[in-house]
Amino acid sequence: MAAPPVSLPRRSVLAAGVVAAVAAAVGRPDASARAIFQRGMSGGGLAQVEGEGPPQLANFGLFASAMQLPDGNTLVLGQIQWIEVGSDFRLQSTQVLSCVPTQDRPDGAEVRGRMSANGEGDYPFVIRAMDSGLPGSGLDRVEIGVNTDAARQGADPPSDDGFAYEVAAAVVAGDLQWIVADIDLGS
Repeated sequence: MAAPPVSLPRRSVLAAGVVAAVAAAVGRPDASARAIFQRGMSGGGLAQVEGEGPPQLANFGLFASAMQLPDGNTLVLGQIQWIEVGSDFRLQSTQVLSCVPTQDRPDGAEVRGRMSANGEGDYPFVIRAMDSGLPGSGLDRVEIGVNTDAARQGADPPSDDGFAYEVAAAVVAGDLQWIVADIDLGS
C-alpha cells in the first residue's frame, strides 16, 4: 500500500526550494557573481465564476514558482487545487511544469502542467492568474483551461479524452500575489 501524499504549506515549499537552490549554487566556483531569478504566483481564496445564471463559487489554492539557477537550469515548484462550492467537482494538479510571466500583462503568470479531475485522469492544464489589486478587491483573476486547445499546446502527452473544463473567475475573497525575487549570491 502506498503512503499517503504529504502536503506542505506554500511558504514551506517556497522556502525549501529557495534554500535548496542557493545551497546547490553556492558550491559552484562561479556562483559568487551570479544570481537566482524567481518568478511565480501564490494565493488562494474564494473565486466567483463569470457567466450566466446564479453565482457559482469555487475555493482555490495556487502556488507556482520558477527559479532560474546560476547554472542555467530552471527549478519549477507548484500545487493547484480548485473545488467548486456546492458540488463534488475538484481539480488537483499532479505536476506543475512551467510558470512564466504573461506576455500581455506585467501582473500575471501563466502556469502549465498536468492535473486530475475528481481524482481521475491526467489532463494538461493552463492557468492564467493576475495579481491586479489588494486582497478582497475583486480585481485579481484566475482563468483555467483543462484539456482545452490552449492547454494542449505543447503538452506531452496531449490528452484525447473527451473531458474539457474552462472557467474565468474573479477572486472575491483572498488574494493572488505575484512573486518576483532576484537573489544575489554575493561577490
